Amino acid sequence: VPVPIYPPDRPDRLAEHLGRQAQILDNARACALITTAEAGLPAQLLRGRVESVRHVLNPAELGGDGEIAGIPRGAADLALLQYTSGSTGDPKGVMLTHANLLADIRAMGEAVQATTEDVFVSWLPLYHDMGLIGAWLSSLYFGLPVAVMAPTTFLARPARWLWAVHEQRGTLTAGPNFAFELCLRKIDDAELEGLDLSCVRMLFNGAERVHAGTLEDFAERFARFGLRRDA
Repeated sequence: VPVPIYPPDRPDRLAEHLGRQAQILDNARACALITTAEAGLPAQLLRGRVESVRHVLNPAELGGDGEIAGIPRGAADLALLQYTSGSTGDPKGVMLTHANLLADIRAMGEAVQATTEDVFVSWLPLYHDMGLIGAWLSSLYFGLPVAVMAPTTFLARPARWLWAVHEQRGTLTAGPNFAFELCLRKIDDAELEGLDLSCVRMLFNGAERVHAGTLEDFAERFARFGLRRDA
């Protein structure tokens, strides 16, 4: 059963990061930590802090022949454990079954009328609702391409999100309300010359409080770059 967690992204907050991730690994009774080679040292530090973690591996070390023994998983079986960010308290885990995930994904797909002609563009972290389930697993389920960029890439220069939509001809994309605010406050007009957002079929705003004023201002500013108001 996978437990998606986010790798360290800022050296100056490593101790805080390790404390939060150690809580998650201990609570989940994780036996293995699979990470990137670049995050090997923090991963080894976590292994020393969490008794249940016996293995630290990177994807290259997972290759091999043979099959894993075990019974096939059913709809009521656990698909993944999803933890809260821990920004306002200790991380809390939610048990999501295959049926839970499929019901959520199918409902979203029906609401947006997703097809294989769509292209999803996302900078969202791949460990939480909107990025993991809404962007990644949903795109896998409906068989549509998803273009992924790092969250830090967007945060450093919000215009990269809009240009990724332009370059990939994205029809679907998403972000919390603050992402739309960043685009309004942090992007200069000079960065937008030649931008074409006419490909966007639907823009999602969620995961935190949605402000109508933000949507009004975003629709108004980016209308001249082809963004349709009904998107």
